[in-house]
Amino acid sequence: MRLVTPSLHPALEDSKFVFDGGPAWNPERALDLAARAGTEHHVATTRRDLETAMTPAPPTWYGKRLPVFWTLFMASREADPRALTVWMAETAHLLGDLPHDIVAHSIDRAIQTARHGFMPSIGEIRQIADPLVASRVEQIQRLIEMEAALEDPDASAARSDRRKRWEQAK
Repeated sequence: MRLVTPSLHPALEDSKFVFDGGPAWNPERALDLAARAGTEHHVATTRRDLETAMTPAPPTWYGKRLPVFWTLFMASREADPRALTVWMAETAHLLGDLPHDIVAHSIDRAIQTARHGFMPSIGEIRQIADPLVASRVEQIQRLIEMEAALEDPDASAARSDRRKRWEQAK
């Protein structure tokens, strides 16, 4: 599920050990980290990949995945056959906004961590999925800010000067 190049990932995280009074994350610091890791050139493609990955799961996927989920938990219980249809439609509706990889992971994780003999609820699935979606949205926004900084001539000149000073200090 990790779509960010591993060496670019630290550039998207908050700085935990920088106490300069500034924000926990800023695009210039992130670009410097990416440059040191040799991944600055991955910013635009990573953003595009993450944006593409935000595409919700196709309805046909729910049609294949949800009956397996239902069978796993309902095999020993009698249920009205119409209940499966209603449950599938409502579950697909309530999870339908989630990106494909995140909803698949979240359903699997909810099943793996279920502490009861019942099917995980939509709420339990979303409790896993929603923070993952929020994290991805934040990563996309940060990559957009990094791209804007790369396209800003003044920021680029300042970045170039800063990096020259790094090289001279070595």
